[in-house]
Amino acid sequence: MDQWDTIIKSETGYLDIPIREVWKYRGLIYMLTKRNYDVQYKQTILGPVWMIISPIISSGLFSFVFGYVGNFSSGGIPYFLFYLSGSVLWNFFSGCLVSNTDVFQANAYLFGKIYFPRLVVPLSNLLFEFIRFCIQLGVFVCVWSFYALRGEVAFMGVYVLFIPGLLAEVALLGMSIGLLISSLTTKYRDLSHFVGLGVIILMYASPMLYPISQLPDFLQRIILLNPVASAVEAFRYVLTGSGGIHWGSWLYSAVFTAALCFASLVLFNQTEKTFIDIV
Repeated sequence: MDQWDTIIKSETGYLDIPIREVWKYRGLIYMLTKRNYDVQYKQTILGPVWMIISPIISSGLFSFVFGYVGNFSSGGIPYFLFYLSGSVLWNFFSGCLVSNTDVFQANAYLFGKIYFPRLVVPLSNLLFEFIRFCIQLGVFVCVWSFYALRGEVAFMGVYVLFIPGLLAEVALLGMSIGLLISSLTTKYRDLSHFVGLGVIILMYASPMLYPISQLPDFLQRIILLNPVASAVEAFRYVLTGSGGIHWGSWLYSAVFTAALCFASLVLFNQTEKTFIDIV
């Protein structure tokens, strides 16, 4: 067996996650990432410009409805900047989640014809969402610079070093939830109908539309049980100085994300063996 470069086994253990094999297929990850771009933007009028327009329009609507009409607090920073900072990270999280909720069903035609590590597909989805996040973050930096020149927001210094950790946490959390849903919907397809509703509930249960400091203490503790909440609050604080970093909640969120990521990878690894007979 030593003469073979790749050995495909029908029986693998629960912890046999093909990390090294995934690295060998990094070229395929790039190709699938490019495919995601083509599927979403190839035959559109504005193309990738939608990546820029989408957060601007949503942040403008949130500013008008929740800021000027609802008179929600923004922690002392301009409404548009407040909602844009939350939208950028939330779009990244929701994109990592939603894009991975139908990995098996959407790619059954491909999985049934050729072998490659199935984990390549969710990783390519995550990479595409990261590229979109970087573009939207660039938009945020431009808007932030405008308000900084007017003296309405200040640079937070070394706190920006927390951004990579926050992004890794949010990406893994979104992908893990998506993989769990994707694995379960191979047998229970009606679960897919709850994805859209669940994302909306998570959005309102996260301090994206409001500062968590505006809530009563007991509601703050409930909201911080949502692992996305502390990441959104910390991300906004790092970029704008509004809000704060809840260290205990962030630690809880990191542990929760690590445990969920492990569980989702194990379930995904086991589901990929038999899903083609079910789908």
